[in-house]
Amino acid sequence: MLRLSEIYSSTQGEGPNTGIMTVFVRFAGCNMRCPGWPCDTPYAIEPSIWRHEAEKLGAHEVALRARVECEENAAVNVCFTGGEPFMQPHEDLREITRIVMAHGIPCEVFTNGSYIFPEWAFQTITFMMDWKLTGSGEAMNHRAQRYENARRLKVNDGIKFVVKDVEDLDEAARISSVLETRAQFWVGAAWGHIRDVDIVDYIKHNRLPWRLNVQTHKHIWEPTLRGV
Repeated sequence: MLRLSEIYSSTQGEGPNTGIMTVFVRFAGCNMRCPGWPCDTPYAIEPSIWRHEAEKLGAHEVALRARVECEENAAVNVCFTGGEPFMQPHEDLREITRIVMAHGIPCEVFTNGSYIFPEWAFQTITFMMDWKLTGSGEAMNHRAQRYENARRLKVNDGIKFVVKDVEDLDEAARISSVLETRAQFWVGAAWGHIRDVDIVDYIKHNRLPWRLNVQTHKHIWEPTLRGV
């Protein structure tokens, strides 16, 4: 069974599909806490919250709800997010992906990369892997898994650095310069900390092949608002 926090449709606010109408399938539970800043989805990572809110559903029910949400809101993309999606049973995730993609709807996943990605996922899902830096408080956790996953990512996948300050930017630059991966690099601000303009200036000054990641949904709506 899957622990489902919520399903809703909205414009994708970050990553390569920014601006595309998307159905978000948010799973409950996460193996990281990122104590360096408040998580923007505490209801999906904090057991005292999600254990009271999350539904336990099978893969077919989740896939059906995602398809209906797509049809009712003209969404053309499904995003698995969390929490951490790969904490859920991998075969259930595979079945949801199979059903959704059989109806011509592509799937992407936002993940912290702490679990080794299953081989089937590389053939079907687009990845955006959040690489934890020192500012998050999680930089030293699950490093071996993240390096292995990065090595296997495809050219249309992404590695996202969320930065709190210049020290995080320097760390991201060091990592991206030696990381064995075909993925694109995205860099964005931890909400309420470093400014986007400072990140752009850093990219320009250091001539880095990075893409700026802006959480546009937080500029459209109140940052803590759910289901938008």
